Amino acid sequence: MGKDYPELHLSSEQAVQLGLKPNAVCRLALGNKSIEAMVDIVEDSEFLITITPELSAALAIPEGLEMNIRRDGDKLRIGPLIGILTDAYLEQRGTFGSQENFFRSLVNSMYDLHGLAYVFTPQDINWQKNRIHGYYLLPGQRHWKRNWFPLPDVCYNRFFKHSYAKLPDTTVTRARLQSRVKTFNTHIGSKLKVHKQLAQEPSIAPHLPDTRLFSSVNQLRAMLNRYRAVYIKPINGSRGAGIIKVSKRNKYYAVKTNDHQAENLYTSLADAWKAIRAASPGRQLIIQQAIQVSGKPHFDFRLLIQKDRRNTWSVTGIAARIGASSKITTNLHTGGQAVSLSQILSSRGFSWQQTAAIKEEMEMLALQIAECLSRRIPLLGELGLDFIVDSRGKVWFLEANPKPARASFGQIDKNLRHLTILKPMEYACYLAGF
Repeated sequence: MGKDYPELHLSSEQAVQLGLKPNAVCRLALGNKSIEAMVDIVEDSEFLITITPELSAALAIPEGLEMNIRRDGDKLRIGPLIGILTDAYLEQRGTFGSQENFFRSLVNSMYDLHGLAYVFTPQDINWQKNRIHGYYLLPGQRHWKRNWFPLPDVCYNRFFKHSYAKLPDTTVTRARLQSRVKTFNTHIGSKLKVHKQLAQEPSIAPHLPDTRLFSSVNQLRAMLNRYRAVYIKPINGSRGAGIIKVSKRNKYYAVKTNDHQAENLYTSLADAWKAIRAASPGRQLIIQQAIQVSGKPHFDFRLLIQKDRRNTWSVTGIAARIGASSKITTNLHTGGQAVSLSQILSSRGFSWQQTAAIKEEMEMLALQIAECLSRRIPLLGELGLDFIVDSRGKVWFLEANPKPARASFGQIDKNLRHLTILKPMEYACYLAGF
């Protein structure tokens, strides 16, 4: 008695393009898993396959999905199968915390692209069996379900350094994963490392504020004498955490953080230095020239640049972020709000011609920065780039974030937010060969 194979339903056109004959037995792969299947010709002209109950059981994925198919050497491959790496699943709440809505949208976007995405943490990987106990949603579902999935074709890194990062095996697990699976948007290096790389580019260097490793009270004095105000930042910080602004005011030195509404005034720079070090004990810091902007409140620009299914960089959107009056940063989670670029620049007295020129220059710089960073880190799919415009209209680049949030774009254009979510899944399709 012959072996029973799950059937792979293909149209005549599909079979011809894939080089297959009716009733042929082929090897069918999904991620790192492969099975044998028998070709069954059906009348269907779309170049997709439907996951039948037989294929669902053999591949351990939900049935009824429509997925892409292509030839991959001596086998067929369906997919793409995309893993989204995160810190932790909050069991009691049944969510992924602040990334919950984002992950739901990513998973649904991959269905639109005829692939399958699941979310997982480093602790969900079973290396002995080369599989992942991931979380998935079917279209229209409310609650996450768990399933044992193959290792994915591509991993989208949304892992942040929260409490789970302190587990001893997490760093090793992530490194092992990256050695096995194409993983995009890993760490791009410290703020100082990125600054030094960009400073080597003649077209970018004039747009970089003076930035150095924070080293001594004499250095702080020299920077304040030159620029009147500086920002001191954790070398690996994100989301505006731990940033301190220091300003020189006649015979006083003003030190301001986001944690307190009022600034602290010191007559001695040595005392200001002690306060700065006490606020960031044991942390490496950078000191950066503060760019003078006109008017209040303070603002900057978050520009999202992403790759698409053709592996091409393009600017998805620009949002101006206005900081809360008592804060020194513009991040939305510290009370900032998002408006359009033209709205903020016109309120500061720039003409529409100046605004158009500033926007064009910012986008051109963003493309140059992305290309430059990609030379050192090839698997970059998106970057959140922060810019500021001084009172004369000069564009300055502040920092890059490889795991950008989307909230500011959603505030100014809901359709734009959809595009910001679709793009990384399109890039994942490219990396997977679909």
